[in-house]
Amino acid sequence: MTTRSLVAVGLLGWACATTPNPGERDASTDVLRTATGPNEAVDLTRQTLLYAQEYARPWMHVWNTLLKTDEDLAMPLESADTVSGLVVFRLQTSTPRVGTKHASLFLDCGRGPGGAPRVDTYQLTLRLTARVERMGSDRTLVRTGLVGSARDRGTTADPLPCTSTGALERRALDILTARLAS
Repeated sequence: MTTRSLVAVGLLGWACATTPNPGERDASTDVLRTATGPNEAVDLTRQTLLYAQEYARPWMHVWNTLLKTDEDLAMPLESADTVSGLVVFRLQTSTPRVGTKHASLFLDCGRGPGGAPRVDTYQLTLRLTARVERMGSDRTLVRTGLVGSARDRGTTADPLPCTSTGALERRALDILTARLAS
């Protein structure tokens, strides 16, 4: 084995052995296929960090409060399923804003051909998913994750995946925490 291979195997083993701090964030991965040209595609593995907050409140109270956060988030509620505990907020925008906040606070979509950040010039789609979990009769855990993509307004190419900064997920939990405290 070459030195480079040994280092890669060592780093992979270390990465698999480490875990995030409990209750802070967790990771989820998915694979996206994106077109890079005619008859060409690339598979991209995207890692989504999940942010979590535990509340000393019954599940139904947290659930109902979360459903009312869409205006504060400036993202419309797309779906809510009490069986799975999933709530999805989705925003598609041709402006680089999420409500009054600049989208670059929440997403990094790389740079376009001219060097400008894609988040400033591309059409954006953001999907914030929250999972509400029962931890007991009076305890509830909420996990949030953001998936975003950017598409050049002038083409019909596949959307490009964006990386979350974690700010929108934390903002959603902060909004929920403030509403539960009032």
